[in-house]
Amino acid sequence: MSGLTTIKFFPTAHHAQSKSVAVASIADTNKHATPTHLLSPPARTSNKVLTTWTIMLVLVTLPASGQIPVIVEPKPFTFSQPDIVKMTTGTQTGNPAMTNTLYSLDPNERNGQIINEVDEYIKKQENQKKLIADALRELDGSQVEYNFRSSVLKGKGNFYKSYDQITKMLNGESKASLKRAVFLSEFAYDTTMNYEKFNQGISEIMRVIGLKMKGDKISLSDNMGKIMTLFQFMGDTIKVKDPLLEKNITTYPKTYDFEDFWGREDLRKTFVSKLMKTGTGNCHSLPLLFLILAEEIGVEAHLAFAPNHSYVKFKDKMGNWQNIELTIGMIASDQFMVQTGYIKAEAIQNRIYLEAVSKEQAIAQCLNDLTLYYTRKYGYDDFVIKCTNTSINKFQTNLTAHQINANYYTTLIDNIIQQYKHYGLPKSEFDKDEKAQYILKQAIGATTHVENLGYSDMPQEAYEDWIRSMKIEATKQEQLNRLKLLKNMIQH
Repeated sequence: MSGLTTIKFFPTAHHAQSKSVAVASIADTNKHATPTHLLSPPARTSNKVLTTWTIMLVLVTLPASGQIPVIVEPKPFTFSQPDIVKMTTGTQTGNPAMTNTLYSLDPNERNGQIINEVDEYIKKQENQKKLIADALRELDGSQVEYNFRSSVLKGKGNFYKSYDQITKMLNGESKASLKRAVFLSEFAYDTTMNYEKFNQGISEIMRVIGLKMKGDKISLSDNMGKIMTLFQFMGDTIKVKDPLLEKNITTYPKTYDFEDFWGREDLRKTFVSKLMKTGTGNCHSLPLLFLILAEEIGVEAHLAFAPNHSYVKFKDKMGNWQNIELTIGMIASDQFMVQTGYIKAEAIQNRIYLEAVSKEQAIAQCLNDLTLYYTRKYGYDDFVIKCTNTSINKFQTNLTAHQINANYYTTLIDNIIQQYKHYGLPKSEFDKDEKAQYILKQAIGATTHVENLGYSDMPQEAYEDWIRSMKIEATKQEQLNRLKLLKNMIQH
């Protein structure tokens, strides 16, 4: 390794996240930070100065299947200093006029003496830390750890069970169900969920849609009619009369939730189950709910991606692809998607954006969601690679899975560098370390692959401007004409 190596850290949320930059460089120094492999799991990265060479880790934030949780990036570890530094300055007793020697000094001299005492205290603390680290190094034989330490927090078994069940769908060992896959990924993170209640909620929606189709005299064999009824359910107010319950039912448009739509404060804000409860969602949950309903009613529709975004694609009766943009309830063209300015030609050529995703690939994408939810709770470990490898095996152009892989190896090599720094090991030893060099090669290769696929990051501000521009677009005559054309394709 020579010169300067740049490794990009790609965001792995369904939607764009906050940007940050961490610079880790190895330079000759006697100061050693605690190696991340000695810390409580999950391992964390550091952005402090390392030794002899430089590695820059540029952290960006990116989506996967639309907006998705922001993964808390590993934070640097520092030894905490005491809240109060006690210094021997004498005592005051009895007469308030009696002062110790320190307080009888000139203010400048007093400040200087306090600073000297603090510096001396810090030096002693650093020496103690070094002695402890050296002792630990001697005990563990100065072994550099090349894997993340697995978290001991409870609840991980739910993620493994969900992984197994989703994998069985992908391998044809059980019925493929997007509804079930979405539930499994969300349940692993929030075990208060119940599949029977989730399924009941979907059934209630389907009853409303069935009554709406019956009232509009739309045949169950009319795929275009089904699509447009689903679109109307998601974007309009619907009123139907339930003959069994003998009452009127009213449903309201499913709108975009602008409050914490990245899921930074509460990851569940990106869940389909949250959308079903509140009627508000984002570009991760809205398309997934539409596709679950399409699966239930038996009509073909597909998930598709744009930078930091996901939406729905379907074919009209003329065989032309149409795009349903549920964030603002409109039918959009591919040209409109490209006009964002963040879709590269390579991305279209490599089919990572604007491409209709199969049902199997959509279920594989649920493994990415599962992985992202896992890292939010437990950080990186072997489970992450297990999920992404399975996802990529079923969905080769799966940008999200490739991003997670890149982040995994980038974080891992940074942890190894921190250990080299802590133990004061020279660069020459790192260069001969076959395991470290392999992981470094994986990190560089994974990030390069993501870039070669055509990945581009859309800043949060740009995304919000794009959403606003779509609202304007939705009011134009072109949008009205497009809707009219599609409605005319419905059989009556």
